[in-house]
Order: sequence, then structure tokens, then C-alpha cells
Amino acid sequence: MGYIVSNQLHRIFLYVLVSIYVVWIGVVIEPDTISYVGFSLITPPGYGTFLFVFRKLFGVDYYYPIVVFVQLILCFVSCLYVIKTIQKAFHVDKRLLILIDIILLAPIFVPEYLIVNRIVTQGLAYSSFLMMIAFLIQYLFTNKKRAIWWLIGSVFIGVLVRTQLMFVIPVLIFVYGYRWFTTKDSKRYVVPIVVILLLPVMVSLIQKTFNYVVHDRYTNISSTGLQVMIMPFFVADAEDYKVYDDRKTQEYYKHMYQVAKERKLLDDFYTPYNDNVFHYFDYNFVKISYGILSVEGRKFLRPSDPDSFEAFIENDKFLMSMWFPLVLDNFWKCIDLFYKNVEHGFGGFYMIWLYIILLIASLYFWKTNKEQLAILAFIFLILTICNILLVCAVQHSISRYMIYHQWMLPVLLVLLFNEIGKRTTVIHNIKS
Repeated sequence: MGYIVSNQLHRIFLYVLVSIYVVWIGVVIEPDTISYVGFSLITPPGYGTFLFVFRKLFGVDYYYPIVVFVQLILCFVSCLYVIKTIQKAFHVDKRLLILIDIILLAPIFVPEYLIVNRIVTQGLAYSSFLMMIAFLIQYLFTNKKRAIWWLIGSVFIGVLVRTQLMFVIPVLIFVYGYRWFTTKDSKRYVVPIVVILLLPVMVSLIQKTFNYVVHDRYTNISSTGLQVMIMPFFVADAEDYKVYDDRKTQEYYKHMYQVAKERKLLDDFYTPYNDNVFHYFDYNFVKISYGILSVEGRKFLRPSDPDSFEAFIENDKFLMSMWFPLVLDNFWKCIDLFYKNVEHGFGGFYMIWLYIILLIASLYFWKTNKEQLAILAFIFLILTICNILLVCAVQHSISRYMIYHQWMLPVLLVLLFNEIGKRTTVIHNIKS
């Protein structure tokens, strides 16, 4: 009994220490903050609305610290809820719980992340994702009938906050599809699967409606042309304007390429030296995406008003129409860069193989022994792979996009130690 009380005190001390650290760091404003505050057309509506509510309640001069405080509380609540759910499903030794606390709280206090202090979507998206995981575990391992709808609802809200969280949707389709296949219970699973399939459409419609109400523009250009065009443009050549038939598109491409060439941002200027081309792409990513494809594109199309809504919308349409022909013309270069991006997202070539081996092993133990931990490991690994693949298709695989899955492998390791400990205790009792 004494060690349980001691463990609880240690956990309380950890949360107090993290709180003090958050207060000490204070508010961190990022370049993207103003986009959310101003309800930019290129951002999803969830986080901007969250900020708007606190700005109206507490005023422009005071609401940032309150937002940080609320984000901290939400992170604490979601961490504790996930841990409680894991504890109930896997009967974790209470002495190990503090390790899971530290792992889940890491994005709050690791200087590279500071998700609570930063006024960007991660402050809400991370908490939303943890709640998704809690409801997913409840659905998989408990008899809570409403968990399926709580899970779908949390995904819907999470995607409105951060579009990246769409990587959860294929996993949910797999989980519910598998349950439908094994139970043949169409009545129970058809409706949830249809709702999940419609989630991206519903989110897009909500964003278009939101932009219409706020900006009088019924459009959704969040995570579209600007993102998908970066990779093929980086590996393209000066002569690639010929893949387009339209004269204006050709001139647009030639102008953009010339500016990028003058600034030495493309792979033509990469010099191999104990390195690979991904790092050059990573280093120049923002300069290409914002500095070239966004700023220069809008200036070319609408030189008189490059910061207008019309300029953003027209530029996005141009980029969307251009990316696929450019990908086809540079297909193997794009594949090579995509692979290097994925490799970096996993943490290296050997880490890719580690995830593949763990995926196969978890699937084997799931199918042969119906081990709950194997099922959870399989789902976590699939979530990790989906997140990395989605990010690498439209972004560079920097760490802030990986916080949603990076905790999964360490937590699985703690749960494995817990399982080994339980079985060792059983064997010892039998021998005694």
C-alpha cells in the first residue's frame, strides 16, 4: 500500500513540475499564430475559433496566457484519461504508470515541442489525438457501446483543428471493416463506416461554410495546391514548362522556376557530402512553399493585390492544376525524394525495418494467440505508418508533425515490461 501512495505522490509532483515549467516558459508566438488569429483561408477553422472565443471573453491583451493555461489543462486531462483507459484495459502495475506519464507529457516540456506554450494547433490537436486513442482502446478492449461514436466524434473535432489528423481515418475504416467482416453484423457497422468515409467531405463543407460566413468566400484551400506542389517543383527542370499546354501556366512556371533558381533552392544546387537530398529539401522547404509558391505565385497572378483572397484562391487553383503533370514528368525523382522523406520520418533506414518487423510480429501474435497487447501494437504501428506517409506526401517530415505517434513505441515497451512482469509473477506463484 505504501508504494502505491508514494507512486501517486511522484505522479502529482511530476504534473506540478511540468506546470511550473510551462508558466516559466510563458507564451510562445509562432509565425503561423497570426494565420489562426485572422481566420486565414489556408487554415482549418477549429483552432482559430478556439482562439476567437478566448479573445472575446478575456480581451486581446490577456487571452494568450489563458489559452496556454487551458491547453495545459486539456493536455493533462487527456494524458490522465489515456493512462486510466490503458490501466483498465491492461492492468498496468501502478509503479510503471509514471513512465507512461513522462512519455505522454514529453511534448509539453521538451524544448523542441513546447506544444502547450505555443499558440498553434498542436496545443489542441495533441490532446484531441490522445482522446481518440483513449476511445479507440475503449472500443477495442471494453464493452462501452458508445465508444464507437465518441471515437468518431473526437476524430471529427480533431480534423477540424488540424487536417493532419485525417491519418486516423484509414485506420478506423480498417478496424470497423474487420469487425464487420468477422461478425457479419451489417446493422452495427455499416452506418459508422459510412460516417467515417464521409468525414473528409463534411469537414471540407464546414470549412467552406465557415470561410463563406467569415470571408464571404465559399472555398477550402487548406492543405491543397501549395502542399502537393512542393515536392515535384523541387525536383523539376527548367524545361518542364513544356508539360503544360496553357500559355499562362507556362509563363507562371518559368517565372517561379527562375526565382527559385536565382535563390538556389532546388535540387540542382544540392551537393552530396555525407548527406542526402532530403536535408537540402528540408532546409529550403519554407523558402519554396511560402517564399516561392505562395508569395511569388500570388504576385505573378495578381501583381496589384497579391495579398487578397482572390490571389490566394487563384494561386491555389493554379498549383492544383499543375502538380499532377509535373509529378508524372519527374516521377522517379519524386519517388526517390518521397522515400528519403519517409526514411527521415521513421528515424532512418533501420527504423523502417524495425517497424516492419514489429508490425509482422504483432500481426502474428494477434492471429495466433489473440493477445490484446499484440492488437494494440498492430493498431499503433499502422497509425504511425499512416501519419508518416500522409505527412511525407505533402510536407517535410520534421519532428512537430510526428508528436502524434512518437510516444506509441515507448508506451508499448512499458506495456510489454508490464506483461512480462505479470507472467513472471504467475510462474513464481505456481512454483511456490
